[in-house]
Amino acid sequence: MNDNTPHLPNDPREAAAYWFARVHSGRFTLAEKQQFGQWREADSRHEHEYRAIDEIWQAASLIAEDELRELLEAPQSHGGSRPRLSRRQWIAGGAAACAAALVAGVGLPRALTGSPSFEAEYATVAGEQRSETLPDGSVLELNTRSRIVVRYYDDQRRVELLEGEVMFSVAHNARQPFLVDAGPASVRVTGTQFNVRRDAAQVDVAVQSGSVEVTSGQWWNRHTATLTASQRTHVQPGELAAVEDTDIAALTAWRQGKVVFKEQPLERVIHEMNRYLASPIRLADSRLKGLSMTGVFNIRDADSFLQALRTTLPVAVRLRADGGADLALLR
Repeated sequence: MNDNTPHLPNDPREAAAYWFARVHSGRFTLAEKQQFGQWREADSRHEHEYRAIDEIWQAASLIAEDELRELLEAPQSHGGSRPRLSRRQWIAGGAAACAAALVAGVGLPRALTGSPSFEAEYATVAGEQRSETLPDGSVLELNTRSRIVVRYYDDQRRVELLEGEVMFSVAHNARQPFLVDAGPASVRVTGTQFNVRRDAAQVDVAVQSGSVEVTSGQWWNRHTATLTASQRTHVQPGELAAVEDTDIAALTAWRQGKVVFKEQPLERVIHEMNRYLASPIRLADSRLKGLSMTGVFNIRDADSFLQALRTTLPVAVRLRADGGADLALLR
């Protein structure tokens, strides 16, 4: 392809959706037509994914026009009315919306995704950790307060990380890539060990061995980073941080029931410990945020952690009836 070729998503299905939207946009140029043909011929998966989307589109022609209009028409704003468009205009105008829905994987017909050959949901509560071995031998280690959905298809293995943290040890299978969807971030591998943590709108990815590809952003404006052993990045909506080196052993010490802090702000330390505690520790004095802490602690021994606070920092600990504790600065 020439230098004017658009930056396509790496995933064949997402790239197919991009080309589908361009073909039906009404602004498909001769240069794009040539690039599109080259893309389809470059890999059999490209042709397969594009045909799958096109079959869905052809099926839309069987829907009554008034029903199709209800599906495609956006809600009217400010009380205005839309001009009545022909069927051809409605179909062409809805191409991008259809493609975006296909990429998002929301409500995809069986003709595109097929039924999963394996499906399961796993979860942990506060302080709980569990390990699950999947049908292909891949192992998932779930940290505290985590929830995932696993689905295996013929052409891919997909995990949706709804919340929490998971260490993935993925069995190698180049023909069936392993995909992790974690809100604003997605991770693609064939076989490796890596850790993914999802806290609200932020996702952290770190690699122990092998390599992974992390992507974020909308399908038409993807940002991608490749991580190898002892590297990490984090993702927020619309932002993919630079790749950096990391201490993967310290980051995944939770697998041995430990947490490691190296000059961490006390507020961050308490937030981390609270992930494992049924009753939280609270900072009752905002001045405590300026303190920092270093140490290795057992995630199941809150009493030892509180004792360490008393001996290393100017902190008063007041135990509550619910089993938690409030921290104040010693006067």
